[in-house]
Amino acid sequence: MKPLGKQLVAEFIYCSTALLNDRSALEHALEQGIRESGLTLVSITGKQFYPGGVTSIALISESHVAIHTYPEAGHASIDIFTCANGSKNVTKLLQSLKSKLQPKTVRVMEVNRGNPLSLTHKNWMTSFSGTGFEVKYYIDKVLLSKQTAYQQLDIITNKNFGRMMFLDKDLQISERDAHHYNNAMVTPLIERQNAFSSVAILGGGDGGVLRETLRHKPEKAYLIEIDEEVILAAKEYMPGVCGKAFDSRKASIVLGDANEFLAQKHDFDAIIYDLTMHPESITDMERMDFLKQIFSRIRKSLKSGGMVSMQCCSEFDMETQTLLKKLLPRYFRHIVYKTVFIPSFCENWVFASAEVR
Repeated sequence: MKPLGKQLVAEFIYCSTALLNDRSALEHALEQGIRESGLTLVSITGKQFYPGGVTSIALISESHVAIHTYPEAGHASIDIFTCANGSKNVTKLLQSLKSKLQPKTVRVMEVNRGNPLSLTHKNWMTSFSGTGFEVKYYIDKVLLSKQTAYQQLDIITNKNFGRMMFLDKDLQISERDAHHYNNAMVTPLIERQNAFSSVAILGGGDGGVLRETLRHKPEKAYLIEIDEEVILAAKEYMPGVCGKAFDSRKASIVLGDANEFLAQKHDFDAIIYDLTMHPESITDMERMDFLKQIFSRIRKSLKSGGMVSMQCCSEFDMETQTLLKKLLPRYFRHIVYKTVFIPSFCENWVFASAEVR
């Protein structure tokens, strides 16, 4: 027989302190929650600690529930284990305890117990970095999670960064610090004081760069995005980033591949590259061939004296930086690199701007 069970591990942070140092009240809340959730209470035991803290353990027919509180920190650690099928009752119990302890922040991890042991759900989003580390963002609420025709699209809310958009689990933008990223993409073009009447943005389906571009009053701004679902999601869930940019009469939204769009004849004053520098997951082309092709097409799509601005990579991605410093001078001149700290990225990000040769 293979042992099975579900375990919910939760941290309640910044709770109402009324119950945290009152064993009797805490165990009454626990008993109520167990009965309301449809689980079967057998007994409850516990201990009051001094000067503060309570540990209470409930035996239930399905297994056990344990709570330990830290009143001085407004914190409660909760462990719910059940061998019953499904997790509906466990979720109800957690919600009941949440309503009684009133935490401002909840962190939850769901574990499938047995052989093998597996983590099936966690309330954080992990953004993987190819430069030796990863960043985890705690999820207050999942607003959207879907697989589009091109990628996995997730939008969550986070206490510090507000609404955040991820593509294939890679953070794209957060509403609280989007201005850092968007300014870094657009401002270098304005500072050069070249013509800025016709602008194309490659990628940028969240609408943030488009919004910042329109703020500088071009005659026309094109946004070329292959995944319409990203645009629709941004309009519905991230108005703090895109505002009404997609509906501007000066904006023209083109649904399609940026490389194919550039293969046509264009005469732009500026092009903003808001695509990935790691196209391995979206194309069969070798990375070097992809970048050569798109940089060549960007150059041909710019007017004489036209400008390009691009997001490059993390400051730790030395391989990409070396590659760009080798490639960009073949197509552009007066190349300027700038490093900007993006708080939600938790690292410095490299941007580049240049003029067409």
